[in-house]
Amino acid sequence: MKAAPPGLAALLARLPIAEPARRALRQRLAEPGRHYHGAAHVALLWRRHRRFGAGSFLVRSPWDQMIACAIAFHDAVHDARRGDNEAASALLWRRCSGRLAARQRRWVEQTILATADHLGGDALRGTRGHARLARAWLLDLDLTPLGEGPGEFTANTHRLRREFAHLQEDAWDAGRLAFLGRMVEAPQRFRTRLLAAQFDSRARANLARTLHEKPLLT
Repeated sequence: MKAAPPGLAALLARLPIAEPARRALRQRLAEPGRHYHGAAHVALLWRRHRRFGAGSFLVRSPWDQMIACAIAFHDAVHDARRGDNEAASALLWRRCSGRLAARQRRWVEQTILATADHLGGDALRGTRGHARLARAWLLDLDLTPLGEGPGEFTANTHRLRREFAHLQEDAWDAGRLAFLGRMVEAPQRFRTRLLAAQFDSRARANLARTLHEKPLLT
C-alpha cells in the first residue's frame, strides 16, 4: 500500500465530519486516476497553509478548520472528462458539513466553487474582512504549484497530462496553453502578499519558460 503523504492525516483529522465521511473522502483522494489532483496535492496545500500562515488568524479557530475543509474537499470530485467538478465537490461537502455553523458551511462551499476560476472577478465577491482574506489565501495556496522549482513544475505537468490522457495532443496543448497564457496575462496571480512573495517569481519563470518552449496558439 502506498504511504500517505506527509500532512494528510493531520488535515483529515481537522475536518469536523463523521468518520464514515472522512474514510470516504480519503478513498476518493486515493483514486487511481488522480495523478495530480489527489492526496499529495491536498496534503501539500495543508502543509503550506500551516507553514506560511503561522502566527496569523488563518491558523486559529474557526478559520483553520474552515480552511482545512476547503482544502480537503475542493477536489473531492475529480473527473478530467467533466466540467463541473467544483460544483460536484461543493455538493459533496454540503452533504458532510452538518457539524459546522451555517455561515461557516456556506463559506467553505463558496470557496470550493471559487476554485473553478481562481482569477475570476467573482471569486471574492460578497466577502470582507477575515472571510475575504481567508478565501484569497485558499485560492493562492491552490496556485502555489505554479511556483515550484523547474523539476517539480515539469513533473506536475506530466501528472496532469496523465489525468487528461483521453485528450489528443493538440487538444491538451490548446487547453494547457490557454490556462498558462491567462496566468501570464493576469495583473495579479496571487492575491496575498505573503504567498506572492514566496511563489510568484518562480511562477513567472516557469510560465515564461513553458511558453517559450511551446508558444501560445494563435
